[in-house]
Formats: sequence, structure tokens, C-alpha cells
Amino acid sequence: MLDFILLHKEILLTIVVFLPFISAILAGFNATLRPSKILGYICSIFITSSFLLTCLLIYILVKTDIQSFHVFLWDFIATGQFQVSFSLMFDKINAIMFLVVTLVSTMVHFYSIGYMEHDAGFNRFFSYLGGFVFSMLLLVGGDNLLILFIGWEGVGTCSYLLIGFWYKRKKANEASIEAFVMNRIADLGMLLGIFLTYWTLGSLSYHDIFLTLANNPPKDSVMTWIAILLFIGAMGKSAQFPLHTWLANAMEGPTPVSALIHAATMVTAGVYLVVRLAPIYNVVPHVAYFIASLGAFVAIFASLMAIVNRDLKRIIAYSTLSQLGYMFVATGLGAYWIALFHLFTHAFFKSLLFLGAGNVMHAMHDKLDITKMGALAKPLKTSMVFMLIGSIALCGIPPLAGYYSKDKILEVAYAQHEYIIWTILLIGAVCTAFYSFRLFTLVFIAPKNHNEHPHEASKVMLFAMTPLAILACIAGIFHIQFETFLSSALVPLIIHIKEQTLLIILTLGLIIVSIISAYFIYKKGYQEKHRYNILHKILSNEYYIPKLYNMLFVKPFSLCSEFLYHIVDMGIIDKMVDSIGKFIVFLSYLLRPIQNGNLSSMLRLMSLGVIVLLFITLLYFILL
Repeated sequence: MLDFILLHKEILLTIVVFLPFISAILAGFNATLRPSKILGYICSIFITSSFLLTCLLIYILVKTDIQSFHVFLWDFIATGQFQVSFSLMFDKINAIMFLVVTLVSTMVHFYSIGYMEHDAGFNRFFSYLGGFVFSMLLLVGGDNLLILFIGWEGVGTCSYLLIGFWYKRKKANEASIEAFVMNRIADLGMLLGIFLTYWTLGSLSYHDIFLTLANNPPKDSVMTWIAILLFIGAMGKSAQFPLHTWLANAMEGPTPVSALIHAATMVTAGVYLVVRLAPIYNVVPHVAYFIASLGAFVAIFASLMAIVNRDLKRIIAYSTLSQLGYMFVATGLGAYWIALFHLFTHAFFKSLLFLGAGNVMHAMHDKLDITKMGALAKPLKTSMVFMLIGSIALCGIPPLAGYYSKDKILEVAYAQHEYIIWTILLIGAVCTAFYSFRLFTLVFIAPKNHNEHPHEASKVMLFAMTPLAILACIAGIFHIQFETFLSSALVPLIIHIKEQTLLIILTLGLIIVSIISAYFIYKKGYQEKHRYNILHKILSNEYYIPKLYNMLFVKPFSLCSEFLYHIVDMGIIDKMVDSIGKFIVFLSYLLRPIQNGNLSSMLRLMSLGVIVLLFITLLYFILL
């Protein structure tokens, strides 16, 4: 079996990447036809096949000494000295991403069969999902920055389509445009970084870039700019401040989209980029420290917004934003394998929470205000258990997955004497516990505050959530194996903390106090008096940043567009085009009499034309 896999590993990798593309094409050809559950299952089987083949490829890396292998497909660009191939690679770093993307995508595909079954755009939805998964696999599977960028733009385009899936809703359209534009701004920085990388290091291939850095590193100033520009792209995709506003608004898309894009795949692309380019960030430690500082800021910045928000999906979205901050702290402090490990565990419990939120929405006829819910524990028993598992894992309580990954980030910050960052992350962890169980209490335990008749989700939806719930429980236990697996690809960070036990006790103690506080504050329902607190108002309005952006960018741009439309477009360009048309019409009126159908008149005009032509010719020769 192993020999067969080794012999065909390049073919298997190509199949893994392109199966979702085939799924997207198949669903796309049926997009305008009647919704078909069979099509949904076929597309899900394609993604499942990608997941199973990924497991086989990881088996190769575990059982053999192979560190990586490449698949050359074709020459992508070959002009002069600029040579870039369309080729794929599989190593221990992107193996983790392949596993996460294909596994979560499989569960989301099966979940969507039940969630979207009554939607007229069912087939179109699966086409977009397939395209998104293909783009994400291309992003993590490419062996050079250009292929990564193609996948990067692909996930951006598919996220635009998925967020604005219900295009008849104005808010969905606005959210999709905001996500697209915000990411285009960041991607410009990334593209400049790619250009500068080629200009400085002479290649876009990861292998060549890292080899040049090891043997002939450029000046620090150039490497600083490369690191900053590439990180700007990561800031956009991973919604880091100040390019964060699109993430919460993206909740206008269907809930499976939230689970796929905003929990496990697209938003983690920025973290993957920094981990993949670790040798670049290792030579510019000041940029790496900035990344860690920004991540710590975002971790508390987003947590505080989640504490006061009343929208079910937005709270989980802010939680994602906060956890991405933790991942960037780990990358900035050089703990790359820990960042990847938290990315790995987070994907399972966060997608579980989003899908659980989808079950609640189904039961509540798409209502999202958690203060208008309550007493859903009995009708939604299974969903409640799943969301409880996800919440405990998110809080970082042992033995669930979040404890093993998030606590390690706190330990790294403390071990490197970054006490300010550690304190901020600790406060963020306490806030996470509070808003997680605030949500859980108001939705499932608080007194009933609605007139709905809730019901549990369909079996296929619960089936899709079960593997995620299991992994949210057990994935963290394999942290030693995870570190061993990545030890040859990323330098393992050995943590020596004498007070490690005391730190764990302190963290867990504060988290448990926070959970108990949330329960007792909200077990009787939401108190309206909190609305009038000034801090509450600031946090509810997202620190007024969206309004500031609207005032500084959106309104001036709109006014400029209106001016150009009325003065330049309609006043000058349109009138010039109209004038040409009017002149031709006027000319046609003048020349109409000569087209009277009289043969004698036509002969006279023809003769006159010949005479004029002869006269001009004679004049030309005389003057010559």
C-alpha cells in the first residue's frame, strides 16, 4: 500500500487540489436548474475524496523520510529571465492546512445539504463552495508566491460570491463589496511585496527564496519592506486591525459560509503566509515583534466587542478575530508550530460553533438577537451539547483542544518575558470565557423570550457536526505528536517556565470565574440597563470605526463619484458622444435630397465627382 502511494504521490496531490474544481464546474453547469440534493451529495463526495487522499499523503510524510515533494504541471510564465512554473508542493507545513481545509470543507458540504435544501440557489451555492475550496488548496499547495497569490485572489472572489449569495438583500450586497474592496486594498500591498521579493531575491519559488536568504541575505532595510508589504496582505485576509471591519459584516452570508471562510480556511490564510515565510520574518525580528504586538491588541480589541454584541453570528465572528490575534502573537514570537497548532484546533471548535449557530437560526426562523431567545436547551438538546463543547474548547478548559493550543501561546509570551503581551492575552482569555457563556446562557438557559416553536436540525446537519465535536474534544491531546511532526520543518520552540503550573492554575481560575460570572449575570435574561453605559455604547458601535471609515472614505468617495458622474461623464463625455450622433443625423438630412432615386440626377452627380477628382489631380501635379 505504501509503495503504491509513494509511486503515485504526485498524481494524488494533483487530484486532491483539482477535485473541488471539478465539483465547482459540475455544480456550476447545473446552477440554473432545480435544486438537487443528489448534486449536493456528489459535490460532498468529491470533497470527501480530497480529504481521504490528503490523509494518504500525510501517511507518507509520517512513515517515510520524505520531507516534501513537488509536482510540475506546466510553465506558467516564461518571459526572458522571469520564469514561473505552475507547480504544487506537499510538505509538513501545508499538510496541516490541507488536512484542515479538506476536513472542515467536507463537513460544511454535508451540513449545507440540510441547511440550504429549501433555497432556490442550492446548486449555485455548491458551485461557489467548490470554487472556494479549490482556491484555498491552490493557495496552500503552490510552491511559489505567484501560485499562492492566484489562490489568494481566488478565495477573495469566491468569498465575495458567497457572502453576497443572497444578492437580493441590500446588506448582503454591501457586505460582499466591503469584503472584496478591503481585501483588494491589502492585496495591493502583498502584490508589491511579491514584486520586491523577486526584484531582491531573484525568484518567487519558496526553495530559492530561502536558499538565497541563507547564503546571501540582502540588506535589512529591503527585507523589512518585503516583510511589511507581505504582511499587509495577511492583515486583509485575516482581518487584522485596521482592515478588520469586513469580517463581522460578512455574517450576512449563509451560516455554512461563515463556518468555512471565517473559522477554518480563508481568514487563516494570513497566518499560513507568515508561517510559510518564517525565514523572511526571522531575519527582521522588529517586524515580527510588531506582528506579535498587533495580534495581542486585536485579541483584546475584538473580545471586548463580543462581550456587548447581541448578534449570534457576530459574537462568534469577533471571537474568530480575537483568536487570529493569538495566532499572530505566536508567529511574531517565533512559535510558528504553536501558531499552526492553534490554527488546527481552532478550526474544529470554531466551525462547530458556527454550525451550531446555524441550527439555532433554523430553529428561530433566522432570528439572530440572543436576547430574544432563551430556553432552547430542551428542543435543541444535541445542538446545545455541540455548542457547549465548542464553547468550552474556545475558553481553553482542559482536556478540550483549545486548552492545549491557546495556553501554549500564553506560555510562550511569558517565557520570552513579554509580560505586557502575556497580560493582554490573559485578559483576552477571560473575556473569551465571559462572552462565550454569555451567549450560551442567553440562548439555552435564560427564560424564554420569544414566540417561536423551535425544532432540532436535520440528521444530516447533526451528522456533519459530530466529527468536529469529537475533534474539538481530542485534537489537543496530540500536541506532542504535532510538534514532533513539524520539528523538521519548523524550529520547535522549547518552553522553560518554572512557574508553568502556577500560570496554568491562574489562567484556568480566572476563566472559570469569568464563566460563572456570565452564567449568574445572564441566567435570568438580558438586562436593558446595560445599554446606557458609555463604554457599552462605544463597544456596541465597534469603537465607531465603521462610522469613521464611512466619514473619511465612503462619503468623500461617493461625493467624488457623483461629481465625476454628473460633470465629467454626463456633462462632457456623454454630450460629446451625443454630439457626434447628432452631427451625423444632421449631415444625413443635408445629403438626403441626393438619394432621390432619379437615374439622371445620379449620373450628373457622378460626372461632377469625376470632374472634381480630375481637377484635384491636375492641381496636385501643377503644385508638385
